[in-house]
Amino acid sequence: MKTIPAPAFSTLSGLFAAALLAVPLSAQAPAASRIDRHALVSRQNITVHQADPLQTVAVGNGHFAFNADVTGLQSFPEFYEKTMPIGILSDWGWHSFPNPRGYSLEKFKLTCFPKYGRQVCDPYIPTDNPKKVSDSMLTEEARYLRSNPHRFGLGQIGLVMTKADGSAATLSDLHNIEQELDLWTGLLTSNFELEGVPVHVETAAHPDRDEVAVRVESPLIAAGRLKLRVRFSYPSGSWGPDYEDWDHPDAHQTTLVRHGTTGATFHRVLDSMRYDVRAAWSAGATLRQPGKHSFLLSGASKSSSLELVAWFSPKPLQSAPDRASAVFGASQSGWKQFWMSGGAIDFSGTDDPRARELERRVVLSQYITRVHSASSLPPQETGLVLNSWYGKFHMEMYWWHVAHFALWGRPQLLERSMDSLVASLPQAREAAERQGYKGAKWQKMMGPDWQESPSWVGPMLVWEQPHPIHLAELLYRDEPNRKTLERYKSLVLETAEYMASFLEWDASRKQYVLGPGIAAADEGHLDFSRNLNPTMELGYWRWGIETAQKWRERLGLQRDKNWDHILQNMAPLPVRDGVYPVQELPESRGASWMATWLYGVIAADDVDQDVMRRTLDRVAAPRLRRPQATVTWGLAMIAMCAARMGEPDTAVNLLAGKYEKNPFGSSGYAYRDSQTPAYFPASGGWLSAVAMMAAGWDGGPKTPAPGFPKDWKVRYEGLKPMP
Repeated sequence: MKTIPAPAFSTLSGLFAAALLAVPLSAQAPAASRIDRHALVSRQNITVHQADPLQTVAVGNGHFAFNADVTGLQSFPEFYEKTMPIGILSDWGWHSFPNPRGYSLEKFKLTCFPKYGRQVCDPYIPTDNPKKVSDSMLTEEARYLRSNPHRFGLGQIGLVMTKADGSAATLSDLHNIEQELDLWTGLLTSNFELEGVPVHVETAAHPDRDEVAVRVESPLIAAGRLKLRVRFSYPSGSWGPDYEDWDHPDAHQTTLVRHGTTGATFHRVLDSMRYDVRAAWSAGATLRQPGKHSFLLSGASKSSSLELVAWFSPKPLQSAPDRASAVFGASQSGWKQFWMSGGAIDFSGTDDPRARELERRVVLSQYITRVHSASSLPPQETGLVLNSWYGKFHMEMYWWHVAHFALWGRPQLLERSMDSLVASLPQAREAAERQGYKGAKWQKMMGPDWQESPSWVGPMLVWEQPHPIHLAELLYRDEPNRKTLERYKSLVLETAEYMASFLEWDASRKQYVLGPGIAAADEGHLDFSRNLNPTMELGYWRWGIETAQKWRERLGLQRDKNWDHILQNMAPLPVRDGVYPVQELPESRGASWMATWLYGVIAADDVDQDVMRRTLDRVAAPRLRRPQATVTWGLAMIAMCAARMGEPDTAVNLLAGKYEKNPFGSSGYAYRDSQTPAYFPASGGWLSAVAMMAAGWDGGPKTPAPGFPKDWKVRYEGLKPMP
C-alpha cells in the first residue's frame, strides 16, 4: 500500500497543519491524489427549509452546545420541547436539588447476591420485572439518587418578533426559510421572511471557549419589531427533553451587573450551583429586563443590525467576551483544523446509492460527535441535545461514543474523557471495595461525582468493565511510547485487577467463571442470581486481562502469575445449537447478537470461526430484511463482525441499506426511539465500523479497504486499523 505524506501548512497564515500521518489509499485511487476534504465535507452541508421537531442543528465545541431552531437561535422552543429541545448544555452544567434528608449512596440500602460463598452488594433496586419499572415507582430516596445531579440548561437566546399589527410572530409566520450549516466552518446561517421582510441570522460557537456569537440583520430591527431575548430557567430534574422549568421563578436568582453600555454579566444562582454569563453587544443597543429572568436587547436607533456574544462559565469571568467577528473567525479556523487533521474517507467514485448515503452519515457523524461527544466527561447517550437519564453517562456506552476518535486519527479528543477516568480512580476503587474486590470497578450510570445511580438493571451489568483497557490500547497504538504507558498505567492495571478478582474459581469444574450476580449485555435475562458466563462478557474479559498483561510487559514488569492462571483456565465460550448463545446458564436458545462483539470490535482468540459465522448469519438476517427506521450501535457491531468474516456486502447493508424511512435525519442525528431521538452511540459506532472496514484490522487482509465490496472505489486517509 502506498503512503503519501500530508503537506504542512503555516499556522501564521491562518491555516492549520494536516495530520502528518501515512495516508493509505485504496487500489482504485490515483497514487498521487489527495482527498479534497473541503469538497467532501461541504457537499454534506445541512440545509433546512422548514421546521421539523426532530431536526434541530447545533454549534459547539464538545464541552458546550448551542442547539438552534430554524431562526438559528432559540426563538420557538415550544415547537421542540417534547422532542429535540433547543437549549444550551455543557459538560460542567450540573445541578442537584437540596437534600435535607441527606440521601447518599453510602447510606442507600444495597441489594446483595450470593456468589461462591460471599455476598456481592450493589445499589440494585429489586423488582419482579426490571423492564416494567419506572422512576415513578421508586422510593423518594432512590428517585433522588437517580436524578441528582442532573444536567441543566444554561439559558436561551432567541428572537422576539412582532407583526405589523403588533401581535407576536409565531413559527408559522416565517416564510422562505433558507438555513445552512456550513460544516467546514461551523457557521450557521439562517434566512427567512416575516410578512415579506427579510431576516438574516449568523450563529457560531468558539472552538475553545463556551462562547456563542450572534449577528442579526433585518429592517425589522430599526422598526423595533425584532429584538434578542436572553432568558434563564430553573432545572426541571426530569428525564428527557423538558430539562428546563419555567414555572418556578422564585427558586433561582439572576443578578445583572452592567459593564458600561455594551456589556453585562448575568450572575446565576441555582441552589448550590453558580455560574456566569458574560455578554457583549453592538454599540447603541439597549438592554432592559421585562421579567425576573428575562432580558430584551434592542438595536440602535435606525440600525438594521444587532450583535450579541455570550460567554458561559462556571467561574466568575473577569474579561469581556470576544467580538462577534473574532468568534466567527475562530469557528472557521477551528473547524478547518478539525477537518484537515485525522482521517477522511471518500466514496464519490462509487455509483452504488448506499455509498452516497454512507458518506453522508460518516461526514455528519463526525460533525455532531465533535460538537456533542468530545467532552471531558463520558457523553450521555443523547449528547448535549437532551437529558436522557438526567444527563448522566452510561459506561457501557462509553466505547461507542469515543473509540472512533482514536480510529480517525484524533486521539486528543478521546484523551479528554480518558483523563477524567484516571482522575476518578479513587471512586472506582471504592466501588470495587464495596463489593469486596480488588482494583477499580467501573459502574454503569454515573454523573460528574462518579457515583453509581440506583437502578433495576444497571448495577448488574459488567460488559463496560474492559472498555477503559480497550480505549487505552487504541491510544497506545496511536502513540506507542512510554509516555502513553505511564499516562494510563493505573487505569489499565487496576481495571484488570478488578476483573481478575471478580472471576470465581469453580473447583468442581476447575475453571474460572463469570457470575452469578450479573446481567448479560442484552438485559433480557432477569434472574441475576443464576446468570453465569454470558458469552460476550466472558470473551471480552479474557481479551481485557490478556491486553493488560501486554501492558505489564511493555512497562518492563513481569506478567502477573495469577492473571496467567486465569487465562489458562477460564471457562470456554458457551456454544448451544451450533451458535453462540447469550450465556451458559440459565440456558438460552438462539444466537446472541452481542456475541458478534468478540469477532467485530475485538478478535477474541478463543472464537470458533464456524460457530461465529452461523451466529452472524442468524443475527444479521432479520436486520437485513426490514427497512431501517431506527438504529443503535448494535448494527455497527454486527457490521464489524461481517467485515472480519469476509462479508463486506452484509456490512454495508447493515450500515446503509434499506433506509426508506431514514433513521439518520437531515441533521445527521441517529434516531433510536422517541425518548432518544439523537442517539450518539450509533453515530460513534458507524464511524468506528467505517474506519475498520477501510483501514483494516490486525491479522486481516492486506488489501486496501478490505471491509468494502471489491467493486467500490474507496479513498481514505489517516484512518487507523482496529486491533
